[in-house]
Amino acid sequence: MLRTIIWLLATVLLITFIRGVIGIILKGVGQLFEQESQTPEHRAAKTTAGGQGGFGGELMKDPVCGVFVAPSAALTKLVRGETHYFCSAECRDKYASGS
Repeated sequence: MLRTIIWLLATVLLITFIRGVIGIILKGVGQLFEQESQTPEHRAAKTTAGGQGGFGGELMKDPVCGVFVAPSAALTKLVRGETHYFCSAECRDKYASGS
């Protein structure tokens, strides 16, 4: 009975260890593929194809209230060469009056 419990415990620990190692390996492989896809040609194609709009795009954080907004739906303000994204005109005006 004790031998069976120890065997089961060792099996569970071994499976957990193997899953962790496989997860680390897959994460590394995923990062390699991600780096390969970030060539200058790929970024240019993404920008010209409108990579910012639509579903699944990157969300930008409103610097005033902290709400995340899609760049295609956000109000923007250019400050010192940097574009800031806002959820509303009120947040944009608060930011403008504070900077």
